[in-house]
Amino acid sequence: MKGRMLVFWLSVFAGLWLFFWSFGTSTFQRQEEVQLFIPEWGVIRDMLSLPGGFCAVAGQALVQYYTSSLFVLWVNSAFLCVIGFLSYLLLQEIAPRGYNLLLALFPVLVLVKAHTSSFYVLDGTIGLFILLLFSYVFVRIRKPKVQLFYGVASVFFIYGLAGQLVMLYGLVVVFTNILCRRKKWFGLLVVCLIGLLLTYIDIRLAVGIPLTDGIYSERYQESQLQPDSYTYYIWIRFVALLFILFIIAFSMRVLHWRKRLVRVAVTGCWSVLLFCFSTFCLPGPYEVWNNRMNELSVLEQRNDWDTIIREQSENGTMSCVSLNYLNMALAQKGILGDRLFHYDQKGPQSLLASWDRTYYMSCLLSDIYYMIGDISLSEGYAMEGLTLAKRGGSPRMLQRLVKISLVRRDFALANKYLNILDRLPRYRRWAEKYAVYVHYPERIRQDEELGMKTMPVSQPDNLLCLVDIDSLWTGHLSEPGVNRIAWEYLGCSYLLAKEMEKFKTFLLHAGTLSEGQALPVHFQEAALVSAIGDLSVLKKVTIKPEIVQRYQQFQKDMLTAQNSSDGLSWLYQQYGDTFWFYYYCKKSNG
Repeated sequence: MKGRMLVFWLSVFAGLWLFFWSFGTSTFQRQEEVQLFIPEWGVIRDMLSLPGGFCAVAGQALVQYYTSSLFVLWVNSAFLCVIGFLSYLLLQEIAPRGYNLLLALFPVLVLVKAHTSSFYVLDGTIGLFILLLFSYVFVRIRKPKVQLFYGVASVFFIYGLAGQLVMLYGLVVVFTNILCRRKKWFGLLVVCLIGLLLTYIDIRLAVGIPLTDGIYSERYQESQLQPDSYTYYIWIRFVALLFILFIIAFSMRVLHWRKRLVRVAVTGCWSVLLFCFSTFCLPGPYEVWNNRMNELSVLEQRNDWDTIIREQSENGTMSCVSLNYLNMALAQKGILGDRLFHYDQKGPQSLLASWDRTYYMSCLLSDIYYMIGDISLSEGYAMEGLTLAKRGGSPRMLQRLVKISLVRRDFALANKYLNILDRLPRYRRWAEKYAVYVHYPERIRQDEELGMKTMPVSQPDNLLCLVDIDSLWTGHLSEPGVNRIAWEYLGCSYLLAKEMEKFKTFLLHAGTLSEGQALPVHFQEAALVSAIGDLSVLKKVTIKPEIVQRYQQFQKDMLTAQNSSDGLSWLYQQYGDTFWFYYYCKKSNG
């Protein structure tokens, strides 16, 4: 029996491993960059001094190593497997049956769903592990007096470890002992009452948000923007499911388990129910989309532009955020002006999506503005990301602020950020690398990335980011070392907004900014459109003959397509990769 048990739980562990591996580890890696955990005794001591501090310390200490995909898989699979095993042991105390193995998988599936959510933190799973472990030890004690003493002591201990989880712990131990038919269980109500009192004191002293916040819907938890609230949401539902399983296990004690037909029927029924339940615990559309965005963010941090372009090219309809990453990759490869309209663009927001006051969008916009050279706006969004990170800060945003400070030659500020990063084990080597530039500023120009960044001579007022996109980027046109990516972004923004007058003005600078190279294909296509009202445009730019010929054919085909029922779809097949089709045929809300 022990051998079969070992094989079963090893199979569960392998299944969890494969699931988390197939879903992707980018969501877990994202959790690492939204916390600022400094593993020093002074910091840890202050965290442990608060109720629930142990879970917070343990969770953040493990999450700081989430940059390793192998570590992520081990930690999450192991915790869920152990929680399933402890649930099985508690069910066996109520009624030792073989189907308890299947019942024990229901809590595991609930936590699988939770772990794929961006609002959840590992602290919650550590707390549930503590609850189940102490509950099992509690149930195994047979002597009422010893059990009562252990219960009272464990309540205070769990309050220190997991905070308001102590109230749920009191309910679990009393409920479990009732179903196990233990004598003199009335005295255990003291354990429950002490847990309730400690939770009430915790709420009244405003040490943490109330556990009762976890009763509300998931949409309410998302609006809270606090990891504790969503953790309580999972805790309450996990314990409620545990109670339901305990009642089921108690009710099914009447079945004659030794009969083969009964065992087959019960096991088959629970297998079907478990399969149906698992479909509700798979990641939903939001979790899948969120994980995909996190994958794009990880690829961007690795500068893996080819993978972004390849994967996005294989997708069908893309959101504005996906297009932001795609267009960023095209710009980094130097082909944005040539291939912009090879994809289904959705207006100016395809270059820069609207800021929605989230950490995710703050990071994305900070990265884009940094790439195009708008250092001030990049710094503003990095600051927003730093404050919106759910656990005290973001090492990634600190890295961005270090680079911006070095570009500004503000070495005192850069040193301040570097001192923080130097206290983080995973970022110490990075901090040491950039600390050299603080002591030897002349080496900045030799850096492949920082050496290309310059501060514009004229600095617009970017307060609250209420500045038009062209007023920001036209500042680069007068700079001697203009960023070609910024130049392409500016031209493409006019094309996506269909602002042809501004684009004509932009073309006046094209000869100096393109460094003797031919204009990008889409810019040449737009020049032909602009020339309809002003032929002088063609005197200032050079357009390839094949583009002129294709445009002339497009004008003829467009007239023909107007008289055909499927003319638009045919026109898209022939000219969907051109600015002309976007300008004349596509309606955009951007």
